[in-house]
Amino acid sequence: MNKVVLKSALITVASLVAVGILTFSLWILISPQSMAAVSEKLGNYGFAVTCADLQYKYSGESYDLARCAEDSVLTGNDKLIVKYCGELIGKDDFDEVCRRRDEELARTDFGSFAIDYNTYILSNLVVAQYREGDLRLAVTTAERGKKVECFRKLVIEVVKYGTPEDLGNLQAYPTRIDAQEYVKGLIESLLQKS
Repeated sequence: MNKVVLKSALITVASLVAVGILTFSLWILISPQSMAAVSEKLGNYGFAVTCADLQYKYSGESYDLARCAEDSVLTGNDKLIVKYCGELIGKDDFDEVCRRRDEELARTDFGSFAIDYNTYILSNLVVAQYREGDLRLAVTTAERGKKVECFRKLVIEVVKYGTPEDLGNLQAYPTRIDAQEYVKGLIESLLQKS
């Protein structure tokens, strides 16, 4: 009798687990956007990137790709940042995505404290590119920014963790005069504080 009860209980538990897995899988496939939102709220940004990527593959919309880029930044995974932010800045409608995200952010409590979306994406991308070993590409990417502040995170990263050679190259690589002056001034300021 005990074996029958135990067997029935195990079958019931296995059935419930199977139904749960099936429901979870269908939820991801049917509504990856809502699954990404749930994952973001739980702080599981790695899984949120996976769900957002599935939504982007369904829609092909740059705005969905922007969500992948944002979640990849929150993961801190340089490979994901380079992949999604790099793809996003290559889109023809990147400026429109930036404008739209800036408008949305302006309507929140954080709007007055936030940097513009273009600078946010580019500054995170350039630091990831540098950490992946390509300083020249990072500088070239930063120069695409509308503001020289795209260099700020990169300069801080190189001053804190880079080699003297990286520091010299960072000052030599920019082609825009405003970027050269900004980088040089920020490096001098940071080195004086240390």
